[in-house]
Amino acid sequence: MQLSASQEDYLEVILGLVAETGNARVRDIAERLGVARSSVTVALRSLAKRQMVKYEPYQLISLTNEGLRVGERIRRRHSSLSRFLQDVLDVDEAIAEANACRIEHAVTDGLVRRLSCFGAFMSASSVPARRLPRAFREYCEEQRRTGSCEGCKLAAERASEDPMQGEDKKMDTTLADLKPGEKAKIMRVGGAATANKRLTEMGLTRGAVLTVVRVAPLGDPVEVQVRGYNLSVRKNEAKAVEVERVK
Repeated sequence: MQLSASQEDYLEVILGLVAETGNARVRDIAERLGVARSSVTVALRSLAKRQMVKYEPYQLISLTNEGLRVGERIRRRHSSLSRFLQDVLDVDEAIAEANACRIEHAVTDGLVRRLSCFGAFMSASSVPARRLPRAFREYCEEQRRTGSCEGCKLAAERASEDPMQGEDKKMDTTLADLKPGEKAKIMRVGGAATANKRLTEMGLTRGAVLTVVRVAPLGDPVEVQVRGYNLSVRKNEAKAVEVERVK
């Protein structure tokens, strides 16, 4: 059975933690993914049933041979995609990393190999080939300057139709600002790529209406009801969810 994007993220994080520190603990995984420890426990139990991880409560977590194989495959995908975005498309490193995290779960191994091969070709080829990234960047800048870039026109049209498209728009009201009993419509889900994806998978998507059930004494976590389910959201995640109060 195919793993979900969230499960693949867990394997990738465990692999990274073991490589960096020699071990992986629930609290470290939770911190790396920006999720609650209880969520990590549920995910680990599921992965253990699928024989991807070795997990016992209060013990260090390790990958099985199969989990190691899958984790390394995901890591190679991520690395190949990030390098392609940076080296070939001249994308900023932070943006490349965030988008590679999203793309890695959707593309086939064959496509990743093809992109990686093309990136290697670009690096090892003749001088004209190596100049392609710079030439491409200059071409894009010229297209934007003259207003002839169809992609830029489309982005501008979408931004005019939907003001929330702007990634740098300042958030006014967030889920963290709501009090128990208040209802709100989700306008945008921001935050780091991994946390953003987790919130989306939980059902916190743009347009969904939620109700705050309760807030812990220190404001963390926030319990909300959305799509008929009760969910616990960490305070730092709640701050990334922009909302509009509704009656």
